[in-house]
Amino acid sequence: MANKRYHISKKRLYYLYHRQKLSTFKIASIFNCTAGTIMNRMKEYDIKRRDSGPRRINISKDSLHLFYVKKKFSARKIAKICHCDQTAILNRLRKYNILIRQPKKKIGISKEKIEQLYIKKNLSTYKIAEIFNCTSSAIYRYLKLYEIKTRPLKRINISKNELKDFYINKKFSLSKIATIYKCSPVTIWQKMRGFNLSLRSYSEANTIHPKSNFSGDLEEKSYIIGFRIGDLGVRKDKNLIYVGCGTTKDDQIQLIKNLFSHYGPVYIGNKDKRGAIHIGCSLNYSFSFLLPKHNSIPKWILRKRINFFNFLAGYTDAEGNIGVYQGRAIFRLRSYDKGVLKDIAEKLKRLGIKNSYRLESKAYTDKRGVIHRGDTWAVTICERESLLIYLII
Repeated sequence: MANKRYHISKKRLYYLYHRQKLSTFKIASIFNCTAGTIMNRMKEYDIKRRDSGPRRINISKDSLHLFYVKKKFSARKIAKICHCDQTAILNRLRKYNILIRQPKKKIGISKEKIEQLYIKKNLSTYKIAEIFNCTSSAIYRYLKLYEIKTRPLKRINISKNELKDFYINKKFSLSKIATIYKCSPVTIWQKMRGFNLSLRSYSEANTIHPKSNFSGDLEEKSYIIGFRIGDLGVRKDKNLIYVGCGTTKDDQIQLIKNLFSHYGPVYIGNKDKRGAIHIGCSLNYSFSFLLPKHNSIPKWILRKRINFFNFLAGYTDAEGNIGVYQGRAIFRLRSYDKGVLKDIAEKLKRLGIKNSYRLESKAYTDKRGVIHRGDTWAVTICERESLLIYLII
């Protein structure tokens, strides 16, 4: 008798395997066949198999050192955080040359000692655990082993609003709140779960300097994007956005402080050999809109006049200057940003402001040996009436 032929379309098989990410065994159970049948059909349809093998963990040496050495987390606990196997963490410890702790020896505690600490001195299991460098659960097991009657559980009377105020508003840690209520951090954590309050992320929990969310104001956003394209370096590190630049101008340092100091801490370095000072600021992820460096002005900025002029103000503070040359006042923007300058020139013309947009110089090395890696483009306003209109706006 011939084997049964299962009718599975290529489209359906592709959808289940690549879009739904089902295993061949799961798909086989849907069609009431074997995983081998599914594999054979994938070969017939030339459907590429997903990469197999263990999941690669993404944990840096610094993070692993923090968890394992400083915070004394076990390899098993770190593995749970990273959603991987304990062996993967141990292998990564060896790779980073981090000394692996030896398994703890069995703790020997006599009945007399534990009675003295628990009954006579009235210490909690957590306090006793600190003395013997073990877990509170290990102490609890000894109490049961020696048939020592345990004290009734202490009920912590803390409301949701109080806990929210301590943890969210005042940014207290679970340990600090536990100290206030004379209980363990685990008890506070259980209360948090009961009240459905979310724990802070790893980044938030380790943040020393508070950071505020961006205001959401589109005019301010337009200005900051313009200034970013012109003069700011931006990078992402975990959940933080770092912005900064090097400058020899005190006015620019003050401008950056005014822009970002109410959102996050501003850091000002010492002068380098060129006399430039690096200024930077760390911001939260609400400033992720600064990550891309646009090659042209975003459409939402160009659509609204007020947003465009705020963008232009920011870009001008970074790249613009006005001066008197041969008895004539001239406003000029110069940079490598060809697309941005072209958008500015075209928008200004549509608003009745005459200007010129041109290639000012090709990439070159100047007399000082400074390499100009890109072509320099310029937008210039020198016609008197247009300059007056621009300055009034």
